[in-house]
Amino acid sequence: MTRFKLASIAFSVAVLAGCAGGPNASSRCADPSSTDPACVKADGAQKGKADQAAQQQHNEAESIARFETLQKQLDEEVRDAEVSIEAAVEATKSLPKAQRARNTSVLTTRIPVTDSQSPRVSDMTVLDTVSIELPTTGKKKRGYVNSMNAVKALATRIADSRGGATILVEQASADVRGRKVNTSEGESKTKDGNALTVQKSVNADLPRGIERYTIKAGDLQKRP
Repeated sequence: MTRFKLASIAFSVAVLAGCAGGPNASSRCADPSSTDPACVKADGAQKGKADQAAQQQHNEAESIARFETLQKQLDEEVRDAEVSIEAAVEATKSLPKAQRARNTSVLTTRIPVTDSQSPRVSDMTVLDTVSIELPTTGKKKRGYVNSMNAVKALATRIADSRGGATILVEQASADVRGRKVNTSEGESKTKDGNALTVQKSVNADLPRGIERYTIKAGDLQKRP
């Protein structure tokens, strides 16, 4: 009986001790002042994950801001092209109607751009081409010269913004055969050292006496 009682008492004490220690063991890490090594390790891991998530959110926000800033710059380039080509048309208003600029266009395109500081890629709207048609009968007249100067100035700005640009001059077949137009091509450098290339081609669909000038922007060099 004595042994049985002692064993029962020992068992009861162990059970009570376990019941008392269970809740304490599971809740001890809830105490911020706990120095239990397991608690310290778990707390450090949680803080590390939280810091990593916060850093990722911060990096994402900065990346988005860089893309937005670049898109604003690209939008300004488009607006400059629109204003400049309108100025080129306006310059010919002093000429007879048949000698005035016509059929202008400013076209954009969408291209994928990679962030300079992260793997993020976003499609952006960029200037592609700017076109204008000018009658050759107006050449050497003030309105024509002023219009052409506006076109050349725009092409130069685009070349400096993009690191290069091309002016494609399409000429009517009849004018080329009759040697009515200058078919020389070439390349020059802007003051900033960027290439501005002039290319010429024959277009059978163009009416006699019309030249179409198309400024093709170079590849986008800027990165967010």
